[in-house]
Amino acid sequence: MLPYELINWTELDVEPRLIIGHDDSVYCVQFDKNIIVSGSRDKSIKFWDIKTLECIKVLRYHQGSVLCLQYNENIVVSGSSDSTLIVWDFKTGQVLRILSGRHGHSAPVLDVRFNDKVIVSCSKDCTIKIWDLETGILKRTLHGHRAAVNAIHIHGDEVVSASGDCTLKLWNINTGECIREFNGHLRGLACVQYNGEIIASGSNDHTIKIWNAKTGQVIRTLEGKDGHTDLVRTLAFDNERIVSGSYDQSIKVWDIKTGKLLKNFKNAHGSWVFNVQIDASKIVSSSQDRKIAIWDFSGDIECVDTFLS
Repeated sequence: MLPYELINWTELDVEPRLIIGHDDSVYCVQFDKNIIVSGSRDKSIKFWDIKTLECIKVLRYHQGSVLCLQYNENIVVSGSSDSTLIVWDFKTGQVLRILSGRHGHSAPVLDVRFNDKVIVSCSKDCTIKIWDLETGILKRTLHGHRAAVNAIHIHGDEVVSASGDCTLKLWNINTGECIREFNGHLRGLACVQYNGEIIASGSNDHTIKIWNAKTGQVIRTLEGKDGHTDLVRTLAFDNERIVSGSYDQSIKVWDIKTGKLLKNFKNAHGSWVFNVQIDASKIVSSSQDRKIAIWDFSGDIECVDTFLS
């Protein structure tokens, strides 16, 4: 792979490799150098070899759509429209724990994140729940949003939440205290990312806002003629760029420091874009069109349509 700073996404025209292996919308993806893990409206979680695009494992237990997931080398944690969270053994695919019942969410689980201590989940029930990673015991429930909490992101001991009530909130995971509220979007929020210094949020007002996490001030709004024309559903960023995916079917790459549009994949998918994830050389996206797309900027790319059952 090329060194990070040599990979210039703006100068390469790439065609995505496609995985067509779910029976319905693909809501969430995560990847590393070896695999892609995806969750779908078909109620399954699938593992794909990132080189061959073969399906190498399928997890089934949820009674509803798999709306969100995160994994590491030990576990996969997934959240579903069945209102449950499941902790799976990464290697065996065995169900280790189901987080549900009277302490659980009372509506679909819309996003999940974990670190080495806690699992944090958010739901259409307007709450955020913090669970002990080892035991699965509920530590606390965070109340404060007035509509569905659509997305969360954790960094250290803090979690930022994005809600349909048009606000972002920054919370202390250990105390449950709301540290700061961020107001500025005109419609509900769909996605959020946080790196400890800045927060990026996407909204149904078709804009992306970049915030100073310490002051609550908007640093920049990405909108206008280069902006999205529908709900901004998903975001990922690093030190150089922000990648956004929208219900307008496009994926856009922006310079994080200037807000300049660097690349526009106009019809990235044939329907709504639900999720984008990035590393130094790749974008992996998923959509209502049932496809996972891999955009590789490290060179030597050809378009491959892979139909897998």
